[in-house]
Amino acid sequence: MNTPDFSQTTLEAAMANTLAAVTLQVKQFNDQLKADYQTKFNNWSISVLAGRIDNSNPPQPPNAYVVGYFTDSTNADAKWAYPMVGTSPVCEMPPVPPVVKPYVPPVAPEPENVRNVPAGDTLPVGFIVTGPDGSRWQKHATQTLFGVAYYYARLS
Repeated sequence: MNTPDFSQTTLEAAMANTLAAVTLQVKQFNDQLKADYQTKFNNWSISVLAGRIDNSNPPQPPNAYVVGYFTDSTNADAKWAYPMVGTSPVCEMPPVPPVVKPYVPPVAPEPENVRNVPAGDTLPVGFIVTGPDGSRWQKHATQTLFGVAYYYARLS
């Protein structure tokens, strides 16, 4: 059986192995940061395009991880690699979607023989009023799924 002798490992080889491992770790961290940011940005843009929020505050990409180094306090020749947050973004920010105008449903024309009850109307159901053109209108009530609906129906 061939057992390696770890006492023969040099400081340079240990630092190189650490650097290789940290470089791989930094790449994995940055890939995960990009994926998380793109999900967050896409969720935000869906809300903008749906008209729920405006586009004035888009999520900013987080800073990427980089390989940092520190000097070992027990050996001045030893410079060890470690992952640290850098100063530049992990990716470019995608284009900000435009603000969508809210949907305004078209106004349906009222039929000639029915009119909505004006705001503040306290007249009882069955009351008859005469319009400026001489037409007569009677107040009615109808039960709906949303409560009672009041309206005026034309009599003549």
